[in-house]
Amino acid sequence: IKAIYKVWRNTAVSDLYEPGSTFKLITSAIGLEEGKVSTDTENDFECNIVYYPAPNEPISCWRTYAAHGRQSLRQALQNSCNPAFMQLGARIGANISYKYYEAFELFSTNIGSNIAAVSKPQFTPIDEVGAVELATMSFGQRLNITPLQMITAVSAIANDGILMKPTIVDKITNTDTGAVTNIEPTAVRQVISKETATTMKDLMRSVVETGSGYRGAVTGYSVGGKTGTSEPQPGKEDEGYVASFVAISPVEDTQIVLLLCIYGVERGQQGGIVAAPVVSQMLTEILPSLNISSDTTAQDNSSNLTQLT
Repeated sequence: IKAIYKVWRNTAVSDLYEPGSTFKLITSAIGLEEGKVSTDTENDFECNIVYYPAPNEPISCWRTYAAHGRQSLRQALQNSCNPAFMQLGARIGANISYKYYEAFELFSTNIGSNIAAVSKPQFTPIDEVGAVELATMSFGQRLNITPLQMITAVSAIANDGILMKPTIVDKITNTDTGAVTNIEPTAVRQVISKETATTMKDLMRSVVETGSGYRGAVTGYSVGGKTGTSEPQPGKEDEGYVASFVAISPVEDTQIVLLLCIYGVERGQQGGIVAAPVVSQMLTEILPSLNISSDTTAQDNSSNLTQLT
C-alpha cells in the first residue's frame, strides 16, 4: 500500500529533505543583507577541518583530508566550506535567521503552489536553538523542507530579491470556446534587496566558473550554481545521501532556475560530482528550447554580419 501511494506522490512538493549545502545560498544572502559579511574580505573565515560551535561539540568540514584555511565569503562558497558558514551563522544569530526563513516562506505549508499535500517543514523551535543547531542549519543540515521551497527561495535571489508565488500553469484554454485565461505572475514580497540579489548571483557564477560547481557549466551560457550533499536523517541511514545542484541561467537576466536532487546516493557521491553534470546536460537542451541565445550564437551572428558587410 505504501508503495502504491508513493507512486502518486509529488516528491518535489510532498517529500521533505535536508537541502545540505545549497542552503548556504540562503545563509550568504542573509549575511550580506544584514551587513554581517562582504564578498571578498580576505581571511574573513578560517577552516581547520573541525569547528567547535560549542565545547565538546565538534563538527567537521566535508573535506577532511585538508583544511580550506583562511577564506573570504566567495572562496568559502566556492569551496562549500562548512566551518566558514558555521562562523557566519553565529554572526547572524537565530532570531535574524528565522526572520528571513519566514520571509522566504520556508516555514509555510501553503506557498501558493495550488498543489495538494504540501508537507510541513521541520525546523528546531526558535527557543530551542543553541549554538550547535544554529551551526548545522547554516549549511543546510538538521532542517527539512521540500524541494519546491528550496527552489522558490533561490528563485527569489535570481529575481532581484522578490519572492514569487509558485505556479504550475501558464494559461488555461477552453477547448470549446477557445477562450484563454492567463495565470499572471504574483509577487509575494521583497525578501532581500536587488543589490544583495545581484551580488549573490555573481557569487553563484564564481562557484561554477572556478569553484566546486564547475561541472554545471554550459558552453555558450553564463551559469551560476551551488552544490549540495546532505546526510541521511537519523534513523533513516538506509535511505542514503541526497546529492543536489541548483543552477540559474543566464546569470545576467535569469530565465531558468533548476534544482536537481538525486536520492539514495552513496557516501562520497557529492552533488558537484553526480548532480551538476546532469544539470549541465539539461540546461544544454532547455536554454536553446527557450530561444535564449548563447554566446557562441551571438559570435556566429556577428561573424555573418561582418561577412555580409
